[in-house]
Amino acid sequence: MKIKICGIRSKEDLKVCEEEGADLIGFINIERSTRMVKIGEIKNLISFMKDKTKAVLVIEPINMADAEEKIIKSGITNIQLHSLSPEEISQLKEKYQKTGNEDETQQSHGLIITRAVGIAGVIDGNKKREIEYFADVCDFLLFDTEIQGKTGGTGRQIPIETAIKAAKIAKTRNKNIKLTLAGGMNIFRIKNEGKTLEKFFNIFDINSGVENKPGVKNNSKITELMKIKVV
Repeated sequence: MKIKICGIRSKEDLKVCEEEGADLIGFINIERSTRMVKIGEIKNLISFMKDKTKAVLVIEPINMADAEEKIIKSGITNIQLHSLSPEEISQLKEKYQKTGNEDETQQSHGLIITRAVGIAGVIDGNKKREIEYFADVCDFLLFDTEIQGKTGGTGRQIPIETAIKAAKIAKTRNKNIKLTLAGGMNIFRIKNEGKTLEKFFNIFDINSGVENKPGVKNNSKITELMKIKVV
């Protein structure tokens, strides 16, 4: 399994995440988040990273121009979006299209784009279509609990049956799509349901599950989490 630790705000927490072997490290630049970090601060934090390719920029841009500005200023090209339509995402990818021949293992574009998809309860026809449309244009989908139309920072888990159903819809639509599960992920859930969930998900996204309080990580919990990862 791969682990993304999100909501990093300090050099100390960043260092622990890297030393313990987190696969991805997320920096949140969304005003409504209690773990909000300004773009300039994010750029400063990633300057201390040994492997900058692990950095993920989490944003909720009001439009494509806003997204482009944040990408350029941060220097991060692994992007987690909590907004923008499938059409806007396609256009954004086209702007970062690589030229020349591509190795089969490389991304076909300059951005790696994850789109967060909120799951509020049962997956109805509208939610199914939303998953399918984003699966058509993104590299990753991230499923998170949705409350009042917003995803991220809820601390609430998606029931395992619902998460698996969402994953199957995405994979049926696009067999190459990669999937991330978020929403109240913690050590207990990964210990008990991780083996089942990793059959459907490529990455587990943990935030509050390894914190003392919003934006302040717990070193012991991170260490314990990463020990589970290598079992």
